[in-house]
Parts: sequence; C-alpha cells; structure tokens
Amino acid sequence: MPYSAASVANKFLELSFRDNKPITPMKIQKLLYIAHGYSLVELSKPMLNEVFEAWQFGPVLSTLYHECKHYRAAPISKMLRDIDPITGKEASADAPDNAEVLDIISFVWDQFKDINATVLSDWTHDKDGPWYSVTKGGTEILRHQDVPNDLIKTYFESNLYGEEKAA
Repeated sequence: MPYSAASVANKFLELSFRDNKPITPMKIQKLLYIAHGYSLVELSKPMLNEVFEAWQFGPVLSTLYHECKHYRAAPISKMLRDIDPITGKEASADAPDNAEVLDIISFVWDQFKDINATVLSDWTHDKDGPWYSVTKGGTEILRHQDVPNDLIKTYFESNLYGEEKAA
C-alpha cells in the first residue's frame, strides 16, 4: 500500500462487471475518493499513491481522469492500465491484494453502487467538505490544487462516522 488509481479502480470495475452495475468515469472518481477517505480513517494511511486535485466537478485523480476520458459519460467497459510516468509504457494494473483494502472497497461498493454519479458528485461539493474548503466554495479552482489527505480524513471522521471517530 498505497496503490495506483487504476489498480483500485480495477477492483471496482470487477465488482461492477460481476453485478452488472455500470460505472462511468465520474462515478469511478467518486468511488475512489470515498474508498480513500475510509482508508485514511480505518487504516490511518492513504489507499492511493496519488493526491486528489480540486477540479470543477469535485476531487479528481488526474491519472484516472486521463485513463478514462475517452469514455466521456459512457460506462467504462474494460479494465484499466497503469502508465509508467517515465517511460510512458502501459502495464497491468492488478487489483489490490491487501485484505483490509479489499474490505474497504467491498464496503464502499455495497454502500454506493446504486447511487447516481451526479448525487455522489454533489456530495463531494458539500459546504463543509475538503473540496469546498480548498476552492473557497468553488470560487478559486486552480490548476493542480491538491485536496490534502488531512482534510479528507477529518471530513470522513466527522461526517461518515459521527462522534465516535471524531477526535
């Protein structure tokens, strides 16, 4: 751990194909954001080896965006590949093998597979959320603006766990 965006996305895609629940590029971004947030709280470490950026439509993993953008709003139809940033060569993006990570991914899938991508996107714009904070309510969306993991962790502790996890 941590894993590439394509690696974690591929586990969600496996579940999507198994359950016949299509995932669009927007939805995969939101599922990875949620899984990453749960990992920050449950495991006290990031699930992903990439930082979310504050884009117009919420937190985005740049590599995942570029890997999936050709689908536009259509469902992702095949497994994703990792791209070596130095050589530009594609490589297999095997799904994570850590049991705790797989448990989080399964939990997130079970909880959010039937929720529309737009609803999930709206949630990532919550006025108390990390994206809203770093973009000053969406008024300052800057290129390559990171959404810090500490903000994500605090938000998840406060809003998805309630008082028992908030410290």
